[in-house]
Amino acid sequence: MKKSKCLMSRGLKCLLVFAYVFAGMSVVFAKQPNVIYINTDDWGIGKVPFMKMDPASEKIIRTPELDRLRADGVLFTDAYAGNAVCGPSRCSLISGRHPGNAVWRANRKSMPADIWPPKHPLLGDVARSAGYATAAFGKISAGGTMTPEQITACGWDYWLGFLGHIDCRDFYADSIWENGKQIPLAANTPEVLQGTSLLKNKGSGVVGEGKGVFIEDLYTDKIIEFIGKNKDRPFFIYFASTVPHGGPPGGMRVPSLGPYADMEKLSQREKVYCALLTAHDRNVGRIRRALEELGLAEHTILIWTSDNGDEDSYYHRTKTFDGNGPFRKKKRSLYEGGIRVPMIAYWPGTIEAGSESNLPTTQWDLMPTLADAGGKPLAEHMDGISILPTLSGQPEQQTQREYLYFEFYEGGKQQSVRKGHWKAYRKGGWEAPIELYDLRKDIGEEDNLAAKHPEIVESMRKIMRKEHSPHPIWNLDKGKK
Repeated sequence: MKKSKCLMSRGLKCLLVFAYVFAGMSVVFAKQPNVIYINTDDWGIGKVPFMKMDPASEKIIRTPELDRLRADGVLFTDAYAGNAVCGPSRCSLISGRHPGNAVWRANRKSMPADIWPPKHPLLGDVARSAGYATAAFGKISAGGTMTPEQITACGWDYWLGFLGHIDCRDFYADSIWENGKQIPLAANTPEVLQGTSLLKNKGSGVVGEGKGVFIEDLYTDKIIEFIGKNKDRPFFIYFASTVPHGGPPGGMRVPSLGPYADMEKLSQREKVYCALLTAHDRNVGRIRRALEELGLAEHTILIWTSDNGDEDSYYHRTKTFDGNGPFRKKKRSLYEGGIRVPMIAYWPGTIEAGSESNLPTTQWDLMPTLADAGGKPLAEHMDGISILPTLSGQPEQQTQREYLYFEFYEGGKQQSVRKGHWKAYRKGGWEAPIELYDLRKDIGEEDNLAAKHPEIVESMRKIMRKEHSPHPIWNLDKGKK
């Protein structure tokens, strides 16, 4: 991004004055920026129209608010999820640890009490220590199913959502958890929802406008309420949207099909799927307008991204969409298609509109970025880097990472390393061969160059050894779980 100029407002210079503390290279602001982090669920990079990776998505899926956000913000072209599936990905985000150090390295219902929660501060704790009022909404478990006490212990002043990664899938649930208490949603009655579930291939997926409580709208109402209550102090909001994930218990359901109702070439599942995306888009716009109406837009960093690559099981994928564009594989894979995600950041007056950044960044960078924004030093347990210099138009001050490391235990023992333009991948544990790809020329990871570059393969092998920490449940030894 080019260095942005401060906007003039009512004859006064804008309040965002940058000064770098050269000892720690942390950013200090006249006014600490608020941060809103929106993390969608399985929104494949190819299904984001502004990414222009799939002609069908560009033509069919309507996301005017995200299009506007991208036009007014920065696109991170080399952004990565925390891992290749929701639980491990969210664990890395909330704990600030990369997948070789994180507690969750595959989906699992629960963890032994001696390893979760970890002893170090979690995402909300770090944000709170940095001076933020903190709130979390949606799919806020760090993996599996947690107790209300465990979710509160992540450092949230306020939270609204679900305890696990299954119950959150019902967009018209009959109850929800708020600050540790289960709250009934009386409007979502069996009568209202009768015949709407798509799970048995008989329902419509459509509840009707004004009927019941659409959970994603409820989240947005409460987010806007939290913003209003905390408009005079810095706040951090983690919005873990469940869009577009489907599946039991309730499957994909929407208030209406909106613009997709008359698209005859789409199946009913595809119509509901697209309507979910557009409903989420509408709520992103509502959040942005709330910031603008309260005069907070220029003091707020708004980030939008996804937790992993594309999934297709719940809308019965056809040839209509290409969920991951040019990237290989999808969710549950450490090839690029499983972990490369869309990411845009918006901060008017600071981020240059319509800009791009090729900084390799990932979800465990959020924790150090929040600490940095509050003028706090980065702690030893943080595996990420602060991307605040890039967000604030000072890329020359940006810490450059040497590599990104991932490991994942579904579909085989997988490891990957992104180091510059080189990508290494291995499946099968320590003894398996390492594949090597040049992402500059081969974004689809089709041409394995391992035999031509044994020295690079060896350096990647050393990184894989170095970055894997022992875990009581998962290991990379041959023949062991």
